[in-house]
Amino acid sequence: MARKKPNPSLNPDLVRSVGLACILLLAIALFILGSASFLRSSPLFVVRDISMADSLQQLEIPELLKLRGQNIFYVDLAKIESRIRQKYPQLSNLHVMRRFPDQIFVMATQREPFAAVAFDNRICVIDRNGFMMGPPLKDQPPLAVIRGLKSQRVAPGDQVSDENVRLAIEIITLFHQDGRLPGFVLSSLHVNDPTRITCDIQKDGLEFQVIIDKEHRVQRLKTLSDVLTRGGLDLLQIKYMDLRFGEPVIGQKKVKK
Repeated sequence: MARKKPNPSLNPDLVRSVGLACILLLAIALFILGSASFLRSSPLFVVRDISMADSLQQLEIPELLKLRGQNIFYVDLAKIESRIRQKYPQLSNLHVMRRFPDQIFVMATQREPFAAVAFDNRICVIDRNGFMMGPPLKDQPPLAVIRGLKSQRVAPGDQVSDENVRLAIEIITLFHQDGRLPGFVLSSLHVNDPTRITCDIQKDGLEFQVIIDKEHRVQRLKTLSDVLTRGGLDLLQIKYMDLRFGEPVIGQKKVKK
């Protein structure tokens, strides 16, 4: 007769190790669930303080005040940031952060008005990087207006993706940096034609046009400084200065007879 094979027996040490491992995993899971419940329900983690960087102290942001009393873990930081960006396009580098156990901290920098752009029958302020800040404010100092741009949809907080805007910003910057033009104001630029950029210049209530080109814009603006500072010009009689050639071409206003 054939012998029966003995039934395999479980190793007691293996059974004990598996059992301990299962108990340990269950304990860890219960601990995690309990900790999560504690963190989300404990009054220790209720938002009590909204703190903002020093540069933002002048702003009142109601969206932040609504966070008081909420559990800090339930605050949707990305959603809050998105709402603030839409409502306050003058802010850049915006970050809303948790500071445990009960504080929300907001850090951002404010964009500085640099120029204005005119398109779609509206005028909007931009910073020196071309980001839209919204319509001009009543108490805002006059800004150079960039005209001749293509129609486009740009929302506040977005960057104007137009090469001519970057060109105009560079020209405005060069004009402002020229220390030889005190009292002269660049009121607007027409940049639709890069070979004929028309700049409206004002001083003491008088206005005349300066025509330059994109390719030699730096040299043309230097020539403008040379012409205006060497004296002998009667601005009252000047209608335009065309600086695109070897010698400036100065157009005189028509004399009424």
